[in-house]
Amino acid sequence: MEGFKLKKKSMLMWILGIALSLTLLMAGCSNSDADASEESAGSDTTFNETGLPIVEEEITLEIAGPYDARTGSDYNNLETIKEINKDTNINIDWQLSPSSDWTSKRNLMLASGDLPDVVLKLSPSDVVVGGAQGTFLPLEDMIAKYAPNFTNFLEEYPEVRDSITAPDGHIYSIPLANMAKYKRVSGNSLWINQKWLEQVGMEMPKTTEDFKKVLEAFKAEDMNGNGDPNDEVPLAGIYGDGLHGLGFLYGSFNTLDETFIVKDDKVDFVRTSPEYKEVIKYISSLYQAGLIDQEMFTLESSDLISKLSSGDKANVGAFYGWSPDQITNPDYKWDYGSPVLALQGPEGHQVRGYLNPQLNPAVFAVTKKNQHPEATIRWIDKAFDPDMSFKLREGPNRVEQVADGKYEIVPEPEGFTAGEWRVKETPYNNFPYGSTQEMREQLDLSNLKPGVLDPDKDEWFDLQEPNLVEWVFPEILFTNEQYDGITRYQTDIMAYTDEMAAKWITGAADIEADWDTYVKNLQEMGLEDYTQIYQDGYDTYKANQQ
Repeated sequence: MEGFKLKKKSMLMWILGIALSLTLLMAGCSNSDADASEESAGSDTTFNETGLPIVEEEITLEIAGPYDARTGSDYNNLETIKEINKDTNINIDWQLSPSSDWTSKRNLMLASGDLPDVVLKLSPSDVVVGGAQGTFLPLEDMIAKYAPNFTNFLEEYPEVRDSITAPDGHIYSIPLANMAKYKRVSGNSLWINQKWLEQVGMEMPKTTEDFKKVLEAFKAEDMNGNGDPNDEVPLAGIYGDGLHGLGFLYGSFNTLDETFIVKDDKVDFVRTSPEYKEVIKYISSLYQAGLIDQEMFTLESSDLISKLSSGDKANVGAFYGWSPDQITNPDYKWDYGSPVLALQGPEGHQVRGYLNPQLNPAVFAVTKKNQHPEATIRWIDKAFDPDMSFKLREGPNRVEQVADGKYEIVPEPEGFTAGEWRVKETPYNNFPYGSTQEMREQLDLSNLKPGVLDPDKDEWFDLQEPNLVEWVFPEILFTNEQYDGITRYQTDIMAYTDEMAAKWITGAADIEADWDTYVKNLQEMGLEDYTQIYQDGYDTYKANQQ
């Protein structure tokens, strides 16, 4: 076992080593490498349990993870990281890769066993499997003892603790968690060109039927006035995309654009429900009438932004996305100045999903190589100091304190986009932090896009709150065996449902004629077992809350 190696100098040392190894085995140690690493670090007499420095003698921790190209890889010179490092005697050797390469780099690292002290931005299954195998250390005891900021955050938001607790009861990773309420509404919003609405003499649609009539009016006229009535796109989106897809419409038919939803603690697969069938029929009616972009099955997000932005005048009547800010042409982007509230469907439904918080449960995992896990936990706990979490989330250069403890947004200077300015001095979503609703309320957003109702504003959440339903499957960790089962079923089942939806929407197949066979085929593909995995995972999650 690591930490108890045979030394030939002394038979006594050998005997003591064997005795200690047997003691650990008899105690049922399931993570022997991790425990040995903790024992080694716990005996470090230079470690201070409280106060600064964290260690009396300087140490260096190797941390591997991704970086955003807008931020760059020089993390030690970021204002936020310099503040975290200050007076700790802990140096960080960052081993960072571009975000686009990180998944493959991470997988190779874990497979090879050539580990740093800390790994950032893992998948949830990586954490569960690695924790069970001893690759990652259990952290809950060290968190309770050495991480008062993070402990306070977990006490304020127990659902975060529930989400980061593995089915075996251990916590193997520190999360990123943004608990602000505005993040609990989907960024998949519907935006309509209000100038076009005025041009055709119509009001903002309130029902799915109203919406279809608006799109028909956009298609019938030369909306951009260039003499070609066929070069406009009434509705633009990307099928299956979380941000730019057609998920907004699902609530009008009393379901959500999710794989599984939970109603009364029962997990249901959305794509075999009667409600899903009606959604597809409605989307098909739009597509076959030429009201939706006929390229929506092949578009990338960059293609959609190009469609929205490339003309001298707007060429799109409505689109799905987070904000008109995505339109790069300033001459008309705020013609789409207000998002549409949930549309009422044929049966009167107009629900929206109350989402899980912006929560990544696997952002910071301590490996068995780490000889200073307690010091590491004290170091990362500084990220959960409320002031530091605020800076990590908002960007210290982007906010300026004004009266009454409030902060204003500092507009991006010339030469920066809004996104570049926000992440200039923070790793942002590649690093742990705990953002709260109280931190959100510290921001004075009155100068943020004046006169425009934007999802960045809490007002947007407030308007949608009456329609929000808590059906979204929670952010949980599954067992290793459950992850294996999900992998076994998920790819084929989801590919088949996507294939059939595309055929039904485009008119290549008839949903009424195909439906029973479709459901039967999914059952033969293992849908019942696939659903049961999620039901079992959910039941364990609920039991752990008690």
